[in-house]
Amino acid sequence: MDTKTGSAGQKNWAMWAAMALLAAGAGALLYVLFVASSKPEESADVSRFATGEMARLVAMDAPPPLPTRSLRDASNAETTLAAYQGEVIVLNLWATWCAPCVEEMPTLGAVQRRFGDRLRVVTVSVDAEGQRARAQEQLAELSGGSLPFLLDITRGILFDVQAPGMPVTIIYDREGQELARLAGGADWDSPEAVAMLEAAVAGTL
Repeated sequence: MDTKTGSAGQKNWAMWAAMALLAAGAGALLYVLFVASSKPEESADVSRFATGEMARLVAMDAPPPLPTRSLRDASNAETTLAAYQGEVIVLNLWATWCAPCVEEMPTLGAVQRRFGDRLRVVTVSVDAEGQRARAQEQLAELSGGSLPFLLDITRGILFDVQAPGMPVTIIYDREGQELARLAGGADWDSPEAVAMLEAAVAGTL
């Protein structure tokens, strides 16, 4: 066989092989783009609820787990948030000396009464031990007796949830995974908040 002819054939084969590889790569890229564009809206996207009273609602990319820290209940018995596992949890961290905390507390009590056993509003005070009685009395008064009293005198729970300040309210699903959070005070019985919480209960938040 003529060496020139053989060399040309090899070049042609190499060119066709390269073109085939490029075509395969382009096809794979198009497939990835098609799959990505056809994915349903992810449940972690809470921006549709971030309006009105919920304007500061966010979903963290890598939220911390549900705190396992020991807390004290109204009878001073030791407990943890695991006691509420299996329920949609609305965790609120507050203190008697936090004005926005006190202001929003009646709306959290109203939410608990509105939703009944469909979700659980759990408030954790970070007041000092010496303020226990005052905090317990104030919570009962502000919430109409609708909310459980829990206390963390170490204030460590603020670090557990990576709270930027107080108040902070965090929504967890029934598996204890964080769905969304809002830092600062809000009207939790507002139409915007109720719509968001209804989605959390329905599993569509």
